[in-house]
Amino acid sequence: MTRVVARIPAFAGRVEAIAVHIRSEDLPEGVAVDVTDIQIQPKEPTGVVPHPADIMTRPGAREYRNGVLPRSDSIIALGNPERASPTRVTVTAEGNVRVGSLRFGAVAGTAVADGEAGTTTQGWGRVPVVAERSDLQARVDVESPTHLTVEWADRY
Repeated sequence: MTRVVARIPAFAGRVEAIAVHIRSEDLPEGVAVDVTDIQIQPKEPTGVVPHPADIMTRPGAREYRNGVLPRSDSIIALGNPERASPTRVTVTAEGNVRVGSLRFGAVAGTAVADGEAGTTTQGWGRVPVVAERSDLQARVDVESPTHLTVEWADRY
């Protein structure tokens, strides 16, 4: 697998069009090439989007995704389990935090919500679920930089 990351400078302001050409050489006859996860975004890149195979998900194992959100943003946690999986969300912050429809409210330190157990240390709302054959996608609203960890058991 080859990962290509590149910046396309927009010297004249707005980009009017982007063309992506994929070329493959020296493949045996009949072999297919799949292209997935092309990420195009304005301004500074936020990082490489890994393929699910790169993060080594294991059937039945607990999966963890975490990072620091410097501002409110939408997140994608790669998962792709065979069956929907409730999550456990942990945030460390100073200020109001909302993850999807889960409203922690004003956090001063660490707050945890466990979708499988149906518990939360503070706040209210629905804890996000990693949908069947999909990834977790949620809007996260924060007042200050916040460390977020999402974990779940892959269900197969």
